[in-house]
Amino acid sequence: MKQYPMYIMNRAPYLTFQSAIHHPKSDESPPVTRHVFDNGLTLLIQENHFNETIAIGGRLKAGSMYDPADLCGCSNFVANMLTKGTTNRTWEEIAGATESVGASLGVWGNTETVSIEGRLLSKDFDCVLDVLNEILRQPTFPEDEIEKHRIQVYSWLKSSEDDPQHVASLLLQGMIYPPEHPYHHPVQGTEMSIGSIHRKALMDFHARYYRPDSLILAVVGDVNTQEIIKKIEAEMGDWHVAAEEIPFKVPVVEYGEKQTAVKPMMDKSQVNIELGHKGIARANPDFYSFNLMNIILGGSAGLARLFGRVRDVQGLAYSVWSSFSPSIGEGPFYASAGVSPENVDKAIASILHEIELIKSEGVTAQELADAQNFVVGNFALTLETNRGLVSLLLFEELYDLGLDHPARHESIYRDITREQVNAAAQKYLHPDKFCIAIAGPYQSEK
Repeated sequence: MKQYPMYIMNRAPYLTFQSAIHHPKSDESPPVTRHVFDNGLTLLIQENHFNETIAIGGRLKAGSMYDPADLCGCSNFVANMLTKGTTNRTWEEIAGATESVGASLGVWGNTETVSIEGRLLSKDFDCVLDVLNEILRQPTFPEDEIEKHRIQVYSWLKSSEDDPQHVASLLLQGMIYPPEHPYHHPVQGTEMSIGSIHRKALMDFHARYYRPDSLILAVVGDVNTQEIIKKIEAEMGDWHVAAEEIPFKVPVVEYGEKQTAVKPMMDKSQVNIELGHKGIARANPDFYSFNLMNIILGGSAGLARLFGRVRDVQGLAYSVWSSFSPSIGEGPFYASAGVSPENVDKAIASILHEIELIKSEGVTAQELADAQNFVVGNFALTLETNRGLVSLLLFEELYDLGLDHPARHESIYRDITREQVNAAAQKYLHPDKFCIAIAGPYQSEK
C-alpha cells in the first residue's frame, strides 16, 4: 500500500551488544550499537564524526493498521497532532525550540508505523531530544488545533480526489484487500471518518499505542555512543510499559478475483492505470529473488522491460513501472502507467503481456547481472549519508534483519541465481488475477 504522508513543518531484558558495520569507504568506522532499555525502547547508534551533524529517526508501531474500525485515519491524525501542543509547550514553542537552532523534527503516519525524522547539529541534541520526548509522551490535543488539522485533512483529501494517480492507487488497494483488512483503508482516512474523530479518540489511541516497547530510535552522526545512551535513559527511562502487549501482525490475504474499476475524470489529459494483486511480506525468504525480478520487469527505468518496451518501443505510455511493498504483511505488487486515453486498453494488454513473458520465459543472465549491480550500487549510496544510515538501521530492526545485514547485503544478491528469480516470478505473479484500476479521461465500453 502506497503511502501519501502529510509532513508537519514526522519487552526485552536490558542489553547492549555491538556488530561491526563499516562504512564502505572506511574500515575504521565504529560499530553500530544496539541498546534495549529496561522499558523495551530500542536504540541504535552509529557514530560518524565526518561533520558536526546528527540524524535522528524513529519507527513507532502505532500505524493505521490499529485504527478503530469506524475511525479510519485516527493514527495519522494523532501523529500529525503531536507537534500541536504538549503539557509544557504550545505549537509555537515547539516549532521555535527546533527552528531557532536550525533543526527540523517531523512526525507522520504510515500503515504499520509512525515515522519520526530529525536533523540537527550535534550541539543541539539535548534540545531536540527534549522536544521529541515531550511530543511523544505529553501531547495535549488542543481542541482548536484539532479543528484546524481536520480542515487541513479535508483540503488534502479533496486535492487527492483530483489526482488520477492517487485515485487509481486507492481503487486498486480497495480491490486487492477486503474491507476488514488493514491495507484496505487509506492512511489519511476518508472525509466521513475524519469528521468522526474527536479529542477523546485521539487521546485513547495515544494512551494505548504510544509506548516505549513499540518504539525504535536510531541516532547517526557526530555523537558519543555512551553519552547518547545516558541522555535517552534520563529523558525516556521513566516511560513505563503498558500491561497489555500489542501484537505487531497483519493477517494474510488470499488472491482475489480479477476486477476492473474505472473512475472517469474527463477534465484530465492523462489516464493513470494500475494493475496488481497481493505481493509478499518482507520476511518471505523469496524477497531478494522477487526484488531482482521486479527490477528487471519495471523497477528501474534504465533496465526495465516495461519502460523499454511499453514506453520506448511501442510508445503506449508516458511513464510505466512496477513495484511492490513488502511489509509486515503482504503488501501489493503492482504495475503503473500514465497513458493517453486512446492507448489505455493497448497499454494494459502490453503490460500484462510483459508480465506473462517474465513469468513463462524468465530473465536472461545479462538482465540478472545488471539488476544485481543496480541493487548493490544503490545500497552503497544509501550508506553515504547520516539520514540514509538512519533509515537503514530502522528498517533492519523493524524487520529483524540483523545488524550484520549491510555486510551480507552484496553477497546475498550476488548469490541469487536465474533459477531462483524465475521461480519467484512463476510463484508470485498471477496475471489472470490482476485487478485493474483506471482513473482519468476514459470510459469503459462495457
